[in-house]
Amino acid sequence: MDIEERVGIGCYITSTPGMGGRIKESPEDFYVEEVAKLKLSDEGHYVIIRVKKVNWDTLNFARVLAKKLGISQKRVEYAGTKDKRAISVQYFSISKLGEEDIERLKNIRIKDAEIEIVGRSNRGIDLGDLLGNKFRIRVHDARDGRIVESTLKELDEKGTPNFFGLQRFGTIRFITHEVGKYILKREYENAFWTYVAKPFEGEREDIRKIREELWNTRDAKLGLREFPSYLRYERILLQGLREGKDEERALLALPKNLKLMFVHAYQSYVFNRLLTTRIEEFGNLKVVQEGDCVGFVSFAESFPELKDEFSFVNANRKRVEFLISQKRAYLALPLPGYETKMKGWVKEKVEEILDEDGIRLEDFRHEHREFSSKGSYRVADMPFSDFTYEDGLFSFYLPKGCYATVLLREFTKTYLL
Repeated sequence: MDIEERVGIGCYITSTPGMGGRIKESPEDFYVEEVAKLKLSDEGHYVIIRVKKVNWDTLNFARVLAKKLGISQKRVEYAGTKDKRAISVQYFSISKLGEEDIERLKNIRIKDAEIEIVGRSNRGIDLGDLLGNKFRIRVHDARDGRIVESTLKELDEKGTPNFFGLQRFGTIRFITHEVGKYILKREYENAFWTYVAKPFEGEREDIRKIREELWNTRDAKLGLREFPSYLRYERILLQGLREGKDEERALLALPKNLKLMFVHAYQSYVFNRLLTTRIEEFGNLKVVQEGDCVGFVSFAESFPELKDEFSFVNANRKRVEFLISQKRAYLALPLPGYETKMKGWVKEKVEEILDEDGIRLEDFRHEHREFSSKGSYRVADMPFSDFTYEDGLFSFYLPKGCYATVLLREFTKTYLL
């Protein structure tokens, strides 16, 4: 089983040969710029800044910025994280800055980062402010550029699979969905040791060997002695065991954002499996039938914006098919949870996937809030726009939540990180 199949990505929708190639040989090869809806106000309590940064992890940049300003990192907010190995342009809001703080902000120097003050706002930036991202990505050693045109034609006819990319499941070890599965089954020991110790090819050999020994011995003392300090979450978990906590209570000691990630990753895995099955059985994401669900798109500043609005296909089928033809509606598939409403083909297939893992929808109503999810829907057909290609350089726009590497894989026919 290859790495993509492990996270539920099992096919391509296009039949063209792959161009191959590699990305991110240097940060300059991957440019991403946020397109955001900013509501500025002369008297707002938040200062909005636009930052162009090179080879910066979003969270780390926010930490360094807060330290330079002498404030809590909680006062620095942003709409989403960006890849580190890239040139990224994104917006941040900083709360409760006085005039002296603003003067200090104007004079702050952070290596490989340019900071521009955009204005003030009455509220901090969050995910709802993000419309999407503009990308420019260099693919090195890609073959015949004429493949792009024929691949593009197929995507227009059949739709573009909106898989969750590998990044959703980890950095080197793509195991967060497995942890989520065990948490939903209340198998906390399996969840704990999968996160801490399950070996994965691609990781540094010395670390992989430590994990392998730990996987076999379940010796917390060994892990604390051998794991380097940068594996801080693994160390937090192992320290919990050494302090007499059981695996469940040790997992609960992790930061909230990490705990939320586990069940969300499992939902993403189920979505990928379902999307793979849909492509294999239908061959086309533009075709809908009764019981399917669709999501809608509006256009803001000429960019497609995914609306948080979904509708089942029933007597409205002709209208839905018209909206699909006009690129105003797209097939949507569920991220299953305890309140997810499903019908027909989708209901049958989701229940098959969950049953395979020994999970029921009601299991998503977890006694610990961070491990609980109502569920939602996500468009299965990616509404990309402004696409151009020239000599290995791809440019395009994607709505928020869509992965550039997932679009590119249809052209390269390889997995990309």
